[in-house]
This record gives sequence, structure tokens and C-alpha cells, in this order.
Amino acid sequence: MNRFQTWLDRRKAPRTHREAAAAPAVSDAAIKAAYERGRRDERAARKRSPLLAIAVVSAALVGGASLVLAAKEGSFQQGGAVMDASVTTAAREAGPALRQAADGAGQGLQEVKDRLSSEDPS
Repeated sequence: MNRFQTWLDRRKAPRTHREAAAAPAVSDAAIKAAYERGRRDERAARKRSPLLAIAVVSAALVGGASLVLAAKEGSFQQGGAVMDASVTTAAREAGPALRQAADGAGQGLQEVKDRLSSEDPS
């Protein structure tokens, strides 16, 4: 007799006719409703962050773009050089545009502040 039995070697106790008859009958609709309740509960317990999803998608797009550039240019070194040049050009062009937008927003806020202070009855 083998002293050590694994989980797979265990013997299942035979189910008696009485036990099978005593088991409650469950309808398919009740099973589906319980399944849907369980899915809703699990989704509520696992809230997803949209910012994290955006970050993951952005990282995947950058990685995909770098692979495409590497394949197009023939090596990762040349593809990286093209990507660096593109990022440098975009940063150079975006800097003045961002400053101009910030200045415009600052002027707009100053106008609103002046308008509100001139309408103030005190």
C-alpha cells in the first residue's frame, strides 16, 4: 500500500442516490443572474485608472514607432537618430507656441480680473 497519495490519486466518495435527490434544483436563469452579479461585483472591485491606460497606450505607441523606424532605417541606432531629430524639432517649434498660449491665457485672466474689479460695488 502506498503511504503517500497525491491529490490526483485520491478516490472520490461515490454520491448516493439520496444525496443527489436532496440537492436543490437551480434554474438556468438563476445561475445566469448569479453569474452576472458576480461579474458586476468583480468589476466594481477592480476600478481602472484612465490615466494609467493612457500612459500604457502612449508607451506602446512610442515603442511601436521606434520599431517601425528601426526597421525602416535598417538599425536601431539610425532609427533612434531619426526619432531624436524629430523630437528636437518638435520641442523647438512647440516652445514658442506654448509660451504664446500661456501669455494669451495670462492676459485673458488679467482682463477678467480687471472687469470683475471694476464691477465690484465696494
